[in-house]
Amino acid sequence: MKRANRTAFIFSLLLAVLASGSPLLPPTSQAAPGAPLEGFANVAFRARWQRDERDAGGTGRWLWGPGPFYTDYEPYADAAEGNHLVQYFDKGRMELNDPSANPASPWYVTSGLLVHEMVTGKAQTGNATTYNIGPAQVAVAGDGGDANAPTYADFAPLLPAKKTAGVQGIAVRDVLGRHGAITQLVAGAEPAGVTFGPFEPQTGHNWADPFWTYVHDPARPGGFDALQTLGYPITDPYWVHVTVSGKALYVLVQLFERRALTFNPANPPATQVEMGNVGRHYFQWRYANRHQASLTAQYDVQIAVGPTPLRATQVDQKLEFTNTTGQPLSTAILHTPWHNWEGVFTLRGADVGGAAAQTRWRNGINLEVTLPRALAPGASATVHLAFSLKPRPVGGRTGYDRDNDILCLGDMLPTLVPWENGGWASYPYSDLGDLGYYTTGSYNVQISSTGGEKLIVGGTGNIASVDTARTRWQFSAPNVRDVAYVVSPRFLDPLTQPGMSGKGGSTQILVYSLPGHRAAMTRQLALVGPALDWYSRNVGPYPFSTYTLAEMGVPLERTDNYAQEYPMAYFVPSGWLSLGNTPGTWTWYTPFHEVGHQWFYSTVGSNQLTEPCLDEAMTTYITTEYVRANFPAQYSQSWASMTKGAGAAKPVSSGVF
Repeated sequence: MKRANRTAFIFSLLLAVLASGSPLLPPTSQAAPGAPLEGFANVAFRARWQRDERDAGGTGRWLWGPGPFYTDYEPYADAAEGNHLVQYFDKGRMELNDPSANPASPWYVTSGLLVHEMVTGKAQTGNATTYNIGPAQVAVAGDGGDANAPTYADFAPLLPAKKTAGVQGIAVRDVLGRHGAITQLVAGAEPAGVTFGPFEPQTGHNWADPFWTYVHDPARPGGFDALQTLGYPITDPYWVHVTVSGKALYVLVQLFERRALTFNPANPPATQVEMGNVGRHYFQWRYANRHQASLTAQYDVQIAVGPTPLRATQVDQKLEFTNTTGQPLSTAILHTPWHNWEGVFTLRGADVGGAAAQTRWRNGINLEVTLPRALAPGASATVHLAFSLKPRPVGGRTGYDRDNDILCLGDMLPTLVPWENGGWASYPYSDLGDLGYYTTGSYNVQISSTGGEKLIVGGTGNIASVDTARTRWQFSAPNVRDVAYVVSPRFLDPLTQPGMSGKGGSTQILVYSLPGHRAAMTRQLALVGPALDWYSRNVGPYPFSTYTLAEMGVPLERTDNYAQEYPMAYFVPSGWLSLGNTPGTWTWYTPFHEVGHQWFYSTVGSNQLTEPCLDEAMTTYITTEYVRANFPAQYSQSWASMTKGAGAAKPVSSGVF
């Protein structure tokens, strides 16, 4: 395909996803009451939402919105795990800062100080630490894209106390314009009853009387607390001239620590006061740019695989990275999913630059390494870890299949997590989808047997060297997000066995198979090769020179019983090979899908836990396009298989929650 056409193809692909509701630019929710956009991440979040909303959708007076639209673990230095669980709603954000606290406490679930952060330009990443983004250039009210509406940044000069208790009952006439200009309503033009209300001594601002009346309305839900939901007022009320549903009018706005309240005199009385879309505004401000640092991680890894029946493994790993965050670093976080299972991962030693390092586990799987001294911006550090693995006898992507003697080392290396949004982007264990979210790095990995046993090894990277006896394999993998390998003495050697390698365009494909599965794996090869070639020509060049197709044993755990993509690799469960590849069925299109991940999981490096639209949804889309273009007769049947029937699909903006 010509470059212009390829660009158009990718652009149309992006538009297709964005039109479905990408979490990067989420549309204002129109969901019905009781039908949240994605699942509640904690029962306490659901309980708070149910208490506060009740029949809010019917009255148009949402306190939160119809449901959460984005979930994440945001960095928070003073939380026990170094992060806190948050869910974003149209009107605000729920937070769970201390899961060990008393769930009956009214402060067990908190509402973030989103407005204060947007006005000051500082996102809170700890009790006393902030991430300086700059005041939010996001309109506080009105239709999106209104260039005349004042922004949160325009309110920054208005934070200091201005009024006194003596103004209560006086009409509100100040008009705030774009860039902070203050004018006055024409005398007599202000709506009746819009006066200054009680004085708030905590912040030195007066409430607007309509807002004071709103929060003290007897119809407010039981348990509603203005301090918990709104916080204190941080500005006086101001009129703003904005466009609402295409019509220009004056709306009263007052900012509080956690929320913004608006009063629209053109609305029916029941809906004149509304919560501003602070959750959407904050999300737009903080996540419009991930501000991710490229940490230039370099891994040098020695893996020694032990004998049967356990395949106990010893690993020596060195990680060198450069601090490109723009601020000093005192710790490094390495995601280590294998520590989730008791007795599987044992850390034997850790040092930084030769000096013993203090370590602790966060969320059970995130290894926090304390650096001996703060790492200055631009400086580099080398973290050295020695650890033992006792693979679980469960097969699949993270275990050992004893019957077939296949060891699969997926997600087994402690891997540096990304630095973004002012902190380390670490997550607890999830058995859904990817097991981690990693910063891109370059890997040199040596895998050898401890007793001179012959092993056949395949996975991420180009084979840099292999000895004649097949006891030591060296892989080089530049610019990948993580690595994974399969190891077995029973595999056919694709470097010497005829028919165990092939081509996908200019890419060499190596096939790792048990002898009894040779025919089934060559059928997989016949599907993978043309797909790899088509994606390279129509989406963009495959960025690596080799690709691995391997069986990973028989998964004994339900959560592992599926094919798995890794950079430069597609691992298929051995048990699936007997199911055949009848055109139009899911076992036929799965190889196309797993190959397609190389353009997203491997290249985009997306966070599948919170942004599956960038990986799983995009891959599903290009898989359907591949089938449509190359197998039109099977398209309808394939679509039915891929979507598993009507109603089974989920919004592409939903994460694993």
